[in-house]
Amino acid sequence: MPEPKKRRHGFRIFLIVFILLNAAAVAALHSQKISDYFTGQIVPRFSSLTAAVLNPIPTAVSELTLAAMLCFGIVFVILLILLIFLRRHEKYRRFVGTCSGIVLLLVTIIVSCELIYNTAMLHSTPVSQPKTHDFDELTALWNYTMTQINTLSTEVERDENYHLVRRSDAEIRAAIDVSRQKLSAKYPRFAYAKPPVPKTSVFSAVVTKFGDSAYFIEPWNETVFTIKAQNRSFYPSIYAHEYSHFSGFFLEDEANLFGLLLCAESDDPNIQYAGWLNSKNRIWAAIEKEFFGDGEADYEDPDYLAYGETVVNYDDVWLIGGDYSGNYKKFHEMRGEENVIDERPKEPELPEAAGKLIQKQGERHFTNLKKTLGTHYYDGVVQLMLDYYADQLEPFMPENMSAEKE
Repeated sequence: MPEPKKRRHGFRIFLIVFILLNAAAVAALHSQKISDYFTGQIVPRFSSLTAAVLNPIPTAVSELTLAAMLCFGIVFVILLILLIFLRRHEKYRRFVGTCSGIVLLLVTIIVSCELIYNTAMLHSTPVSQPKTHDFDELTALWNYTMTQINTLSTEVERDENYHLVRRSDAEIRAAIDVSRQKLSAKYPRFAYAKPPVPKTSVFSAVVTKFGDSAYFIEPWNETVFTIKAQNRSFYPSIYAHEYSHFSGFFLEDEANLFGLLLCAESDDPNIQYAGWLNSKNRIWAAIEKEFFGDGEADYEDPDYLAYGETVVNYDDVWLIGGDYSGNYKKFHEMRGEENVIDERPKEPELPEAAGKLIQKQGERHFTNLKKTLGTHYYDGVVQLMLDYYADQLEPFMPENMSAEKE
C-alpha cells in the first residue's frame, strides 16, 4: 500500500498538470492564434478520443457522473458538519482530509473544463464575418428555404399513414458521416471527429423541463437526447447540431448552420428535409423582427397579411408549424383522430415544485447564455445562412418570385 507521502506527491503532480492546462486556457483567452489552434486542432481530436472510450457504453456517462458528484458534494457537507463533533478522532480526520482532496480535485477539473469551454466558445474566430443584407434578401432566404421544404416534402419516404419514416440512429450517423467528409475540405475540424453514438438522457424529464431536447457537454463529449426529442421530424438536424459542438464549433449560431449543412449535404431526402424544417421558424422570426421592429407584433396588420401572400408558403396544410408526421400522436390529433399511441416512451412526471424550480433555472440559463453569446446565439443562424447562400438567392428575390407567380 502506498505511503501517505507518495500519495500526496502523486496528487501534487496531478494538480500541477491541471494548473498548466488552465494556464494554457488563460493564455488562449488573450491569444487569437492559440484559441483558434485549440478549437480547430485539439478539441475535435480530443472529442474523438473520448468518444472511442464512451461510445460502447449505452448510458449517458456524463449525467451519471454529474449525479454522483452532486451526491458526493452533499455527503461531503454532512461530513464537514460532523467534523465539529468528531474532530478528536484521528481516523475520521484522515477520512475527511481524503474527501477534501477529492473535492479539490473535482473542483480543479470543473474549473479547467469551464475555462477551456469558454476559451473555445467565446474567443475562437467565427466561421463567417457578418455582411450587410437588406429585407429583400431575407425574404429571398425564406423563399429559398420554403422551396426546399416543399420540394422535399414530396420526395421524402413516408409510410401508408403518411408518417415520415424515421431513420435509425445508425442511418443518421452514417449520413452525417458522409456529409462531414464533404464539408471537411472547407471546414477541416470535421475531418478529425467522426459522428458519435447518440444516447438517451438518463434524467430525460429533468433535462426536458430545463429547456433542452438534446445537449453536448464537456469533457465527456457525449451527444445526449431526451425522450421528448426522439420522434421529432427534425431529429437528424438536432443530432448534426450537437455533432458540430463535438467538432469544436461551440457558438450556437454556427452549430445551427452546420446542423443544416450536414443534413443538406446528405443524399437522403428525409435527412435533408429535417435540416430545412429546423431552420424555417428562425428565418420567419427574423422577418417579423425586421417587419415590426422592437414593438409588439400585430398579426392583423394589413401590410403584414399582404406580405404573407407574396412569399412562398407550404404546399401541404399539415406542414404548418412543422411536419408533425414525425410525431404520431400530434399528427393524428390535428386530424381529429383519437386513441392513437405515440411510439416514443412516455416522459416521466416530475413533482410540481421540482419541475418549477428546474424550469426557472433553465430560463435563467438561456437568458444568461443569450447575453453571453449575443449575435452568436441560436437565432444568429439566419445571418450565417444569408452569407452562405448569398449567391443562390437571386432567383428567389421578391421581384423575381412575383414575376414567376404572374
